[in-house]
Amino acid sequence: MVTPAVRVLVRHRPDVSVRLMRTSWHDQVEVVHDGRVDVSIVRLPVDQRGLTVRPLFTEPRVVVVPAGHRLAGKESVSVTELADEHLLQDPAAVPEWRDIALELRKRDRPEVPHVNSVEEKLELVAAGAGISILPLSTATFYNRQDVIGIPVEDIGPNQVCLAWLATRRSPLIDAFVDAAASLLP
Repeated sequence: MVTPAVRVLVRHRPDVSVRLMRTSWHDQVEVVHDGRVDVSIVRLPVDQRGLTVRPLFTEPRVVVVPAGHRLAGKESVSVTELADEHLLQDPAAVPEWRDIALELRKRDRPEVPHVNSVEEKLELVAAGAGISILPLSTATFYNRQDVIGIPVEDIGPNQVCLAWLATRRSPLIDAFVDAAASLLP
């Protein structure tokens, strides 16, 4: 999505120099607020205060489990089958799980280690520390033999958006947003 949008922008604005910055889920909004980037591609949920957020597309999410997990051979699962699992992320990111999670109802949720990357999260899953809900494209990109991604039938999709400072008006931001939107089906 990023590279094609940059190509469209540069084709229409050859005078513009574009620099890309890789972000993680921890800093995808911070880089906008502190001025390191003009526009960020973000995955919801994020704190949208002070931002203009434009939806681009949605994609299904999957649960990632260790290869030997009781659910590993299933074609798909229901979120209710995950109620007794330990989620290795903020429960607010998966409200469907949060609403039924046994560890939250019993108030005995183990601490979730701070995770800096998808790779770290998948290592924890592979080690049996818990499960994770990921966008399908992420689970596919980080394909590993020791973890399995399984579609979750009754969980909302992941929303991918563009975000920029609400107080910032710029023809270049508008041009990039238009370039990205022009690539959508």
